[in-house]
Amino acid sequence: MGWSGAAEAQASGATLEARSTSARPVKVDGWLKEWGGFTPLSVAVKGSAPSTVSASVSVGYDARQLYLAFTVKDDDLVRTSAFGSQEDRLELSLSVPKPEGGAASYELWLYPGVPGKSAGAVKFRDGSRVAGAKIVEADAKGGVDVEVSVPWSALPATQRLRVGLKGAARYVDYAAGGKQRAIIGTSAETQASRLPPLRFENERALEGGLLEPKRLSRTPSKVVYANVAGDAALEQIAVYGGFLTIIGSGYRNGEQFFFKDLSVGSRGVERLEAQDLTGDGRAEIITVSRVGEGDSYRELVQVLSLSAEGVPFVAFEHEIAVRTPVGSIANRMSIGRHAGKPAVIIAQGEASGFDQASYSEPRQAEALNAILPWEPVAERSFAWDGKRFVQVAEKAGKPRLTEGSGTKAPAAKSPSHEPPAPRPPTADELLDQVYALYRERRGVAKEQPRFDFVTDVSGDTTRERVLVHGLDVVVFGKGYRGGTSFAYITLPAKAPEDVLHVTARDLTGDGKAEIIARAKLKTQTSEEFGKVVVERHALLVYQVGESALVRVFAAEVGRVLGDRQVRGRVLFKPAERGVTLVLKPGRVTGWTEQTYPFPVETTTSGGLEPLLLPWSAERELSYQFTDGAFQRR
Repeated sequence: MGWSGAAEAQASGATLEARSTSARPVKVDGWLKEWGGFTPLSVAVKGSAPSTVSASVSVGYDARQLYLAFTVKDDDLVRTSAFGSQEDRLELSLSVPKPEGGAASYELWLYPGVPGKSAGAVKFRDGSRVAGAKIVEADAKGGVDVEVSVPWSALPATQRLRVGLKGAARYVDYAAGGKQRAIIGTSAETQASRLPPLRFENERALEGGLLEPKRLSRTPSKVVYANVAGDAALEQIAVYGGFLTIIGSGYRNGEQFFFKDLSVGSRGVERLEAQDLTGDGRAEIITVSRVGEGDSYRELVQVLSLSAEGVPFVAFEHEIAVRTPVGSIANRMSIGRHAGKPAVIIAQGEASGFDQASYSEPRQAEALNAILPWEPVAERSFAWDGKRFVQVAEKAGKPRLTEGSGTKAPAAKSPSHEPPAPRPPTADELLDQVYALYRERRGVAKEQPRFDFVTDVSGDTTRERVLVHGLDVVVFGKGYRGGTSFAYITLPAKAPEDVLHVTARDLTGDGKAEIIARAKLKTQTSEEFGKVVVERHALLVYQVGESALVRVFAAEVGRVLGDRQVRGRVLFKPAERGVTLVLKPGRVTGWTEQTYPFPVETTTSGGLEPLLLPWSAERELSYQFTDGAFQRR
């Protein structure tokens, strides 16, 4: 479960910068040799302090403790072993956000002791002692130096969330006899929502590493809190501009942040949620974003899961809306359950302006496409099978807008028989004997295939089974090769995990589905580029013949080098027969035209059609199926 939050009132006063002590542990002994970065308590909160009275504060932290260091200049310290309300003291006000809204507030009163005579005390405002807290003072010229440690466990709200804290330090000065002379602090605010920030290392890194260089607002447009790292604490998942960010006390040791360019342009993210969809106790990040400009755009839902290194990857992607000046189609996305497990449900929604005869919008190659109103489908459900999200259910529905209700446009011709959408095989379609023959001849153990579905890819209208074992794409079926043999082809990736997705649909217009695979092709750069591994993301299309699978199209649609990447776009545009494959430039993260280290390709390279860049001379490449393959037009 994730909770959404909103920005609160504008703060005034000095920000308290908390520094990690993991590299230089603090010894609470009253000597401030480990400390630096003191913030003066320069705001007159109440009264007028004598010129001889001043104070400053520094804040540190580790996984277990909050540390405070104070320097106090006051030649007339009023303190007793009673630690009463009319004695000199230091104060810390803390406001800790609650994920479900509001904030928890803590008021700490810190009483220095008398060196060598009496110990100090750390109390809450109500007079109760702070369990496990420690305070040690040391005489200093004209005053006293103070070190304090407070266990996070004594501040329960921080055990759950340690991001977005607010805080202020104060020194309360009394004269002998119990008369208050002045209060000085880092802020005059006392209302929790208006306190200045208390920032940790990861929050400073986020501001200096992303928000300032990109000139982004410090207030996120969307924010949720959820456990994505797997420990007891929650992380903050927030969107700034088109960037998704993650920070938290348990994420990357609480000292770093993560950001990802969502490639959504100026429209940004429409929806941000977090919920455990895989059953591992960690929440997945769910986004709904718009891709496109003006009145022509698509909406995509993405489910992001975190790798073992804490890096989000796209585990599921589905188009849920198509909008143009002609019409609009919108699906509804919700999180439900199927067979006791969480499921992403995509259902029919509102539609207008289009009908089946006039609809000619390109289909996305990178994501599952929106359910169209003339499809006999009410909703589809997708759930995690232990390795990936797969379709687990489909409810039939009544087709709408089949003809005559939309704005007419030239209609593309369709084959007399459309192959069915891929689905899991039934018991009758498993063909265990043929499957066993493949395993024997290819020496495949009894592990489960990574992808497994049935659709019509060859011959008569009987469905064939398509599965992926390792790097092999295997096809067999009752009507294929007499139901007694199989055909396969090996994908050009180096490892099974480099095969990102495999599906099927009719691209050539012959009524038979082509097999469409997306894979990472890893290569090592030359010495000139440091011999680092470059990932070329490829779209591969295979046609199933009578006895073999034949590659009919291959294009590079993305390139990744470390944290820098290019992501191209692929569209399936309806044509007179089948579809036209269209390559377009996409988004670039981490490079500019001047810093991009690779040549701009215009012809086939390594068997792949070129990756288009925002600065490529070609703005679009189109391919039509001719003479047994997709040829550039």
